[in-house]
Amino acid sequence: MKLITSNLLKFAFFFALGSILFRFGLSWSITNHTVFEMWIFAILYFIFNAGIGWFFGKKDYESFPLNDIGFRFHLVTYVVFNIIWELWFLFGLQSQVENVKIAHQIALFWGIFLLVHFIIYLFNRKNTIKGLDKSEIFE
Repeated sequence: MKLITSNLLKFAFFFALGSILFRFGLSWSITNHTVFEMWIFAILYFIFNAGIGWFFGKKDYESFPLNDIGFRFHLVTYVVFNIIWELWFLFGLQSQVENVKIAHQIALFWGIFLLVHFIIYLFNRKNTIKGLDKSEIFE
C-alpha cells in the first residue's frame, strides 16, 4: 500500500515553507512586542494551512481513496512543524523571550492528540481492506 503520495509530499513542502515564514513573522513580532501582528501572522498561517490541507488532501483522496481520516497529513504536519521549530532554536533564530521549553511542551501536548488520532485511525481501519472502505469495494 502506498502511504506516501505525491500530494502528501507537496503538502509537506508547502507546509514547511509556510511554517518557516510563520516562524520569521512570529519571532519578529515577539521581538518588536507587536501583539496585533502576531495575531495576524497566526491567522494567516492557519488559513494557509487549512487551504493547503484541504487542497492536497482532497486531491490525494481523489487519486487514491485511502480511508485514513487524515492521519497521514496530521503526522506529517506534526513532524515537519516540530523539526522546523527545533532547527529554529538550534540556529538561534528565536527572539530573546522565546523559550525552547515552550516548543517541547507544545510538541508533547500535540503528540498526545496525535496519539489519540492514531488510536481512532486504528479503530477506523477495522472497516477497511488495505485502507479502502469495504462498502466502496463491494458495491
